[in-house]
Amino acid sequence: MKECLLCSAPLKLVKFKCAEGHVCKVCYEKVSLNFTQTIKTNTKEELLARLENEPTDAFEISRKVNQLILFDDNQQQLCLPNHKKYTKENLKPEFYPFSSILDCQVVEEQVEKIVKKKKQTLGTIKVVITFAGKQPVTRDIWLIPNLIDNTSMAYKTMRSLAESIIKEIDQSRNAAA
Repeated sequence: MKECLLCSAPLKLVKFKCAEGHVCKVCYEKVSLNFTQTIKTNTKEELLARLENEPTDAFEISRKVNQLILFDDNQQQLCLPNHKKYTKENLKPEFYPFSSILDCQVVEEQVEKIVKKKKQTLGTIKVVITFAGKQPVTRDIWLIPNLIDNTSMAYKTMRSLAESIIKEIDQSRNAAA
């Protein structure tokens, strides 16, 4: 029977692949930030380093909006997992206290183009969050990074998701005030 690469527990049906073997569900939860990141390309040394660097007052997810933004209401923190798909760059997860949220808004950019001899309005959507600090920090969550038809169902769904993110962040900001 195979063993977990990190804790040597016997592996059952639920196991997670990494670069050098498999990890049990308990260890995977710890090294993947509560199942928000993959570990397929990580080596045993990298995973052990993540376990050592795990904070003692671990972030506990009490609310989330998809895998875009995670909330810990007990510690009054939010986490941006920073999936490359949504940030357009390779960032590590970031944690911010609710009290540091200065602003949150939906930014839509729209252009009119002729597509297949038909005039259409195309757009992108991102949520911009500004946090307090020595200098204010701005983070973008791209929901639609490439231009698509703003009458499409995908556009409407992402617009609704952006509004959900704003609502959840405002709720957190009000709780911290």
